[in-house]
Amino acid sequence: MSTHNALSRRWRLILGNVHPHELTGEDRARDECLETLYAHEYHGRGGSQQGNDLQGGTASGMPKPVTWLNQVRKAFPVPAAEILQKEGIERYGIQELLLDKNILATMKPDIGLLQTILAFRSQIPASLEKEIEAIVTQVCAELEEVLSQPVQAPFASQRTPFRSSRKMPVALTDWRSSLMRNLKHYQPDEQVLLPERMFFFQSQASQVCWDIHLVVDQSGSMVNSLIHATVIAAIFCRLSVLNVRLVLFDTRVVDMSEFIDDPIRNLLSVQLGGGTDIGKAMQYTRKQITQPHRAIVVLISDFYEGGSPANLYQQVAKMQEAGVTLLGLTAMDSNGAASYDHSVIDRLLKMDMPIASMTPENLSQWVADVIR
Repeated sequence: MSTHNALSRRWRLILGNVHPHELTGEDRARDECLETLYAHEYHGRGGSQQGNDLQGGTASGMPKPVTWLNQVRKAFPVPAAEILQKEGIERYGIQELLLDKNILATMKPDIGLLQTILAFRSQIPASLEKEIEAIVTQVCAELEEVLSQPVQAPFASQRTPFRSSRKMPVALTDWRSSLMRNLKHYQPDEQVLLPERMFFFQSQASQVCWDIHLVVDQSGSMVNSLIHATVIAAIFCRLSVLNVRLVLFDTRVVDMSEFIDDPIRNLLSVQLGGGTDIGKAMQYTRKQITQPHRAIVVLISDFYEGGSPANLYQQVAKMQEAGVTLLGLTAMDSNGAASYDHSVIDRLLKMDMPIASMTPENLSQWVADVIR
């Protein structure tokens, strides 16, 4: 890009659409976010600029402010996104959407709304606790319904038939044996098969238990990954092959393992924002490990280390030395785009720590491959 074009682009982003420079790609997305936000200021001064109304659209579907907040997180780096979100709340009244019981009731509970609620959790009054909990509960239930089968499936891939009277996952059902051995219970008049006993497969891997430590960054950019991680932790804890621990961190370390099977409680306890000390969280996790050769530590973060990078590398080296299996997952937004600090990632990769950006079912396959 020439010096003239670069200067013209900057003035366009500063002045808005009164400047003739044509924006493309990421610049256009950023400009739309800014135009939507600052159109309020022009409108309040009697200006003639037309912009999207952040207060509109609450009658049906996702309201515009929630859409705007998600667009901001996608279009801008984390520090800039946090500034714009704060501007939107403090100067332009977007917080009214999160403070009004009637408006909350019109919103369709989905992961976008949950991300927004978690991002501004500290500003939502206690009087709306029931409404917020209902939204979190519904979104977690729907997410778990979608994820449960693909997350559990990899752990049932090495199987041998056995019979069981206790409750078993549907993924382990031996349908052929169950149908063949219960044919005598077929009721021809009703055309119904009433099985007396169901038969299942047993995972060979489940003979040996592994400890898995999910270490999850709860800084502001991690909201989408955080939601998925807490639900996956709840699914993992139902697998007999895994003992699961869940640790959330920013500059503090909060061990949520006691509530591992309750993603709702975990998410309602989240305080997004603040700094990040990955090394401190890894140091805490290392001290919790009792059987290193049967321990997996999954670090889920954007890897922007606000603490001491040297401490992070030291903790990784010590765990590797002890025989702990380390896996790293980068932050991913709701569109599947990865976000991370390249310098820290490059250093950890050189230390032979595997790091990837992947969906939850791929994480479960990765873990299943490790324990076989």
